[in-house]
Amino acid sequence: MSANSMTPRQAAAALVAAMPVGVSVQQLEEYGIEATTEQAQAITQEVLSLNLFWIFAAIEAHIPKKYQPALLELILASIEAGWGSLVPVGSASWTAYLNEWQERRRRYTRLVEEGASPLAVSAEAATLMEENRLVKEVERHNLLTLLIDFVPVDTYGRLLEDVG
Repeated sequence: MSANSMTPRQAAAALVAAMPVGVSVQQLEEYGIEATTEQAQAITQEVLSLNLFWIFAAIEAHIPKKYQPALLELILASIEAGWGSLVPVGSASWTAYLNEWQERRRRYTRLVEEGASPLAVSAEAATLMEENRLVKEVERHNLLTLLIDFVPVDTYGRLLEDVG
């Protein structure tokens, strides 16, 4: 074990700390996206879903199978603990979110299994947000830029390299 190695609990905390937890109306405006508070909260849920997808993918790639369930549980418990307070999602319930997230996870997994890049998966998330009228079609490029900034895919893999 290297001097910089982390326990699974430390890894979960580091992953959650690296993940942006919310997208405000003001931040969306900085990216050229007009949104109401409710739309920003729904976009936050979509960004969270994409982040969790990539975090779980990094865990599957870097962590032995027998430790994965515990690490995943720690991360979800941390997100649930901040649900509605640290994670600004409006009136959405945790249970409803988890059901939606499982659907997103299946959709994104299928894309990755077909060889899609992280950018292509982000494009799929952007399409979902357009279909749900969270953003306008003309804001798609701005939304993709936001997703690149708010979904630090490479960071998740690097954080898990030192888990011992």
